[in-house]
Parts: sequence; structure tokens; C-alpha cells
Amino acid sequence: MGSGHFAEEGFGKASYFRNIQVVNSSNYLNAPKVIGTINEQPNCYNIQTGENGDWGRYFYYGGPGKNPNCP
Repeated sequence: MGSGHFAEEGFGKASYFRNIQVVNSSNYLNAPKVIGTINEQPNCYNIQTGENGDWGRYFYYGGPGKNPNCP
């Protein structure tokens, strides 16, 4: 999934989305207050969320998929 690297490998390895915004009913962009995540197979892939001044809200995601720890 993604680049094939787990989220904790971070920038340069893991895939990411940054400056996440959603369109509201008035057609304006707003940053979400929180980003919820669900991971049903953490041995296959994972996700980590964060927020900072340069990237706004972001998340890293990914993993190698099928491997000895992921059926």
C-alpha cells in the first residue's frame, strides 16, 4: 500500500497526504478538527496522523502488504 514503507518511516519513505481540507456546505475549504483512522491489519500496513504549521493536518500511511507477518 502506498510506497511499500510503514508510516513510522516518515518523509522520504512512507506515503503521505498533507494540508488536508474539506469543502463545507458553503463551498469553503476548512481543515478538519480531527482525523480519525481505522487499521484492520496493522501487520500489513499502518497510518499515523499529525499536525504542524507547515503541513497543517497530515497523515503518513503504507506498508509492504503481503509478508510473513501479513497473511
